[in-house]
Parts: sequence; C-alpha cells; structure tokens
Amino acid sequence: MKTCKDNTLMRREMILVLLTAVLTGGACWAQTDDSGTAVRQKMVPAPLRSANAPAVPAHPSPYNLTGVQYPRIEEDSRVTFRFNAPDAQKVQVMLVTSGSNSLQPLPYDMVKDDDGVWTYTTEEPQSPGYHNYWMRVDGAVVLDPGTNAFIGYGHMCNAFEIPEPGVDFYDLKDVPHGNVLIKNYFAKTTNSWRRIFVYTPPDYDKNTTARYPVLYLQHGGGEDERVWIEMGRTNVILDNLLAEGKVEPMVVVMETSYMPSAGGSRRGRFGGFGGPGGGPFGQLMVNDLIPWVDSNFRTLADKDHRAMAGLSMGGMQTASVTMANLDKFSYIGLFSGGAATGFGRRGGRGNAAPGTTPAAASAPLNLKTIYSGAMVDPAEFNKKVKVLFMSFGSEPPLENPEGLKRHNEQLIAAGITNSYVYISPGTSHEWQTWRRSLYTFASLLFKDDSSTSPTPAAAQPAPARGARRGGGRGGFGGPIELGPDDKPAFADPPAGFRNRRENVPHGELTMVEYDSKTVGTRRKMLVYTPPGYSADRKYPVLYLLHGIGGDETEWRNLCHPENIIDNLLADGKIQPMIVVMPNGRAQVNDRAEGNVYASAPAFANFENDLLKDVIPAIEAKYSVYTNRENRALAGLSMGGGQSLNFGLAHLDVFAWVGGFSSAPNTKTPAELVPDPAAAREKLKLLWLACGNKDGLIRVSQGVHNYLKEKNVPHVWHVDSNAHDGTEWANNLYLFVQHIFK
Repeated sequence: MKTCKDNTLMRREMILVLLTAVLTGGACWAQTDDSGTAVRQKMVPAPLRSANAPAVPAHPSPYNLTGVQYPRIEEDSRVTFRFNAPDAQKVQVMLVTSGSNSLQPLPYDMVKDDDGVWTYTTEEPQSPGYHNYWMRVDGAVVLDPGTNAFIGYGHMCNAFEIPEPGVDFYDLKDVPHGNVLIKNYFAKTTNSWRRIFVYTPPDYDKNTTARYPVLYLQHGGGEDERVWIEMGRTNVILDNLLAEGKVEPMVVVMETSYMPSAGGSRRGRFGGFGGPGGGPFGQLMVNDLIPWVDSNFRTLADKDHRAMAGLSMGGMQTASVTMANLDKFSYIGLFSGGAATGFGRRGGRGNAAPGTTPAAASAPLNLKTIYSGAMVDPAEFNKKVKVLFMSFGSEPPLENPEGLKRHNEQLIAAGITNSYVYISPGTSHEWQTWRRSLYTFASLLFKDDSSTSPTPAAAQPAPARGARRGGGRGGFGGPIELGPDDKPAFADPPAGFRNRRENVPHGELTMVEYDSKTVGTRRKMLVYTPPGYSADRKYPVLYLLHGIGGDETEWRNLCHPENIIDNLLADGKIQPMIVVMPNGRAQVNDRAEGNVYASAPAFANFENDLLKDVIPAIEAKYSVYTNRENRALAGLSMGGGQSLNFGLAHLDVFAWVGGFSSAPNTKTPAELVPDPAAAREKLKLLWLACGNKDGLIRVSQGVHNYLKEKNVPHVWHVDSNAHDGTEWANNLYLFVQHIFK
C-alpha cells in the first residue's frame, strides 16, 4: 500500500523525467528568430539528478559547525533537528517544508527527551538545495547555536542543504577560482555609504589588460547583497562553468535592493518598482553604482556588455530598472518574479513580494503598459535587448509556470523574438530554482559579440600602414555610444602637416641601443633630435609609445613625428625637444611576431624598463633636462594605456601625460588617479583623445568621466577619426604644442 509520501515522491520523479526530456531537447517556449538579423542561442538548462544516481548517505548539514551532527540530512532527504533546551516548555523548528505551499516558515513541534534535548524529523523529504530554519523557544525566536547563520526573512536564520545526487554544478571543484570582494562606495543618490559584493573571474588579477562584461545580480525580499554568494553559490557556479568553457568570463556585482528609510536606516524600503529611471533603485544604479563599478573595475562599460537579473522581488526590481533603461542593459533575467504574469497566488519571499494574479490565457497583452512600455515597438525592443530570460519552478501554487508559458506565447505573437523561458523541474520558490536559473541564464550572456572576449585581442588588431583593421558595430573594438562631452576640443591640423617640407631645417632620427637590466638584453629605441641639436644646451624629452602590434618604428611608419616636429619648429609653434620612441614590449624577443597579443604582459613589464633603463640611457647619452617638468609621456592605443598607467603612477617623473585612443590595458580610472588632489597639483597637462568612430572610445570616456567628477583638469578631445594613424598624427600635432610651456 502506497503512502501519501510515496505518492508525492512518485509525482516529483515523474515531473523531473518529463521536464528533463523537454528541456534537454531545447526550450519549446523559446521562439526562433526568422528575421535573419540575429542568431538565436540554444538554451542549455542546468543539470538535474539522473535516474540512476545513488542516494547520498545520511550526514550532518554542511553548514553545521565542526563536529556538530545536527541538523542531520537523512538518506531519504528528510531532516532531523536537535536542540538542547532543558528548561523550555515548548520548542518548535520554523521551516518551509516541501508541499506546505507557504513562503513563510511554519512551526513544527519538537519532542523533548529525558535529557532536555528536543528532536524533530520532517515528515516529507525536502527538496534539493538551500533551506532556512530557526528555533522558536517558548515563543521567542532563537538561532540554533550549532550551525552558521545567514540573512533571510528580514533577520538572521540557520540553514541546511539537501544534496541533489549526481548534480555538482554548485559544488567546489579543483578548478581555477575567482575572487569575491566586499567593497564600499558612497552613493550621492542616498547620501550614504553602501556595500556591495563583487565576483571577479579567475584570470582577472593575472590578465591585467583584459576588460570584462558585468552582471548585476539582485536578491529577494528579506535578504541582502550576501545571499547570491552564501546561498546561491554564484562564484562556485561561474567558476565551474568557466572551467567547462560554457560561459564568458564576467564580473558580477551584488547590491542590496533596499533603500534607506526616512530616518536614515540602512534597511528601508525595497527600491526600484516603477517611476522615473526605474524608480529609486534604478536611479541609484545609473547615477552611482554603475559609474563606480566602471571606474573601479576593468569593465566593458557599454550596454552590450551589461546584464541585470534578480530573484523574486529582485526579479521585479530588475524588470523595473532595465525596462526603463534599455540604453544601459542588453540582457535581462527575471527569476521567479518580474515577468508580467505573476506568481501562482499572492505572496512573496518573506511576505515582501506580492504577486499579480495572472491574466486569463486569452487576454491580449497591452504593450503600452507592460514592462514600462518598453515593448511598445517590438522591433526596437528586439534590437536593444539580446536576451529576455524568464524562469519559474515547476511547482504551483507558489510558482506560476503555466502562466509564464502563456505569457511567452503572447510575447511571441506580439513580435518579441528574444525571450527565453526556463522551468526548473520539481522546485518551487526556492534557491534550487534560482541556482538553476543562474546557470542557464549565464550561458546565454555576452556571446554574440566578439568584442566581449576579455583578452588583449579586443584591444588592438595587428598593425597596418596608417590604419588598423576594423570590425563589429562601431568599427573595431565594440559599440559606440557618444555623450554630450564627446566632441572636438580643437580644430583638425592643416593639410600637409605631417609631410616633409624641403624648405625647413630637419632633425635627425637615430636608432639607439641600450642595455636593459629589466629584460636582460640589449634593446633598441628610435630617437629624434631637433635641427641644430647641441650638447651646449639642454632639451626637454617626449617619450612616445607604440601599440600592441608595433615596435620602436611604428610612430615613424604611421605618423612621421619627425616631420610634424620639424614643421612646427619651423613655424615657431613649439620649442626644440627630443622625442624617444622605445619598444614597449619588454621581453627578450621584442619583435611583433606571431600572436602579438600573447606579449601583453611584456607591455606592463615595460614600466620598469622605461623608468630604470630607457630614461637613464637617454639622460646619459643626450643633453637633456632631468626634472619632471621637462619630461612628457604619450602613446597610441596600447601605448596610450601604458602612458596613462605609467605616467599617472609616477607624477614625480612626468608632468605631461597623453593617451591617444587608449586600449583596454588602461587601468580603471580610480586606479589611475587614486589621489585627485595630487594629480591636480602635479600634472601640468593630462591629454585624453579618441576618435568618434573608434570602438575603444569607452575606455577613454570612462577616464574622462571620472576626472570630470573629481575635478581633475584635463583635455578631452574627440574628433571624427577611427582607430588609425590619422587620429594619432593629429593628436601628436596638437599635444606637442601644449607641452613644455
């Protein structure tokens, strides 16, 4: 005779089998794009328990303190609790049990033995994943002292974890691991300090020339910025997916969704549900959080490399923020909340996320009102948003999978072609649904644009004579979004400015060799000396750095600085100077051969070669000033990043710094200028320039915006060129007229 428990287990197993068959065959609710304008991705659902996976033997919960045996996870996934309270009259364990159809923990009476130890074992097996619980002792909320505590339901809770046999995508493995950082930033929107958790992928600290896309990940009601790490295991999931080659490396930012209350308390209202800019939290993200992240981490700071997702109320918040800011986000993830369909019945995590009664299946969508009107023009929405991901667990009434499927069918009928639906088999409004949702959503992110790849290859293509290869929207590098500040500061140079004029005095170009202790070899640099150079006077020096595909001859080949300087000297517009063009690839074989991007670390190593070998060699050979006021540093592309990195880090060495079309090897603005007051005091000129057809303009834009915010004087010059020799020659012509004044 089968019991009620047996029937429940059989029903769950049947759901798992049926839904696994559906999901592994592709998402039948995800439409195919017939327009030919984009290739639709195949959704890869999270792994599930296989039919032949053996049960996990009984064991203490992994969240127990060392040596503590309870809570104990039984082999059949039931849970046994023990609590020592000999003087208590009544002890209950508060938990959400499988099949209770309640988002709120319910009290379960424990039984006291002769030693004063209270015990309770759940009647039903608990679903896989993370679960909160706490004790109620004679009516008072009490934490179990033998287990760790986590935030949930608006207060600290205990927890236990039910294993899913054969499933390990959220388990620690012997793979490269990223870092989880805790950072504080000041938000002008709230006039307060706020805390965020930030995940950086395994290579972030090693590959310092790389920039990364960003996922902003929001929690549910009664939780905060910790939970996606502590309960969701986001870092572990992404580490494992990266090791398997299933996702792109990304930075993940986790903020608290709560906004301060009127009294200034950190925990106030859950912000961001509608209103201008996506509500209070949307305004905080756009005005404070995103700019701070882009200034302090090496990000790809544009909409095509930015995603946002959230669970439950965080999903609702995500929908509100992203739909009102489609110029900021291209990927949207709504896990158990946020989709215009609602939960199966009213309620939410911690009683904080009221659902919406789903409309009847035949009710048409009002594209003018749902999602803040973002879909009123489906074609435009399809163009702006690459992925609209929506998920629920399969178990009503707390989740609404059927309503979500109907909603997606309506979206398809309305012309929306970028929606993906995932139903987590056998789960309800719980962490296993959201771990699986993150796994599935992450595999869809940042994969349709080659500029997403966080490698030096996104920084510069191989050199060509006078130009660099373009590619992708906005030309080489990535999409271009221009702001009101992105305009020329000066007129273009006159025609013929870099041509050799026979009727003017000419300087000399000399290939100079020097001993590099940094590299351990004898290296070369091209040196320009002005007409009439004499050891009887001293000269200022401009150090000019090339790009990743060039060497000490690139500036001469592309831009002819010798002609530019000769002509400006003849016209009386500059004073005589020496120009040094070293090789910025500080390694034994410093030729631009083979895979030039593999030499990116050598460009960082050049900092030592420049300071300890190149400058001393020049000052020993030539009659030059040796003070910072007579020393300038500038470069193009990768060399532009080097110039900003090295020049701004050594204001005791350089007073004049210029970055032309700076590449993604450029440090974050906050790293470049950690002390704005010192920069204001010591810099005589900081020059930033980029063409408005250059896909790398976002790098320089980020630096400009930071400097502007910190009131650091600088030139921001955006002309009509691309990532090419014309841009760099033009800026050299302008830059040298402003130095050594």
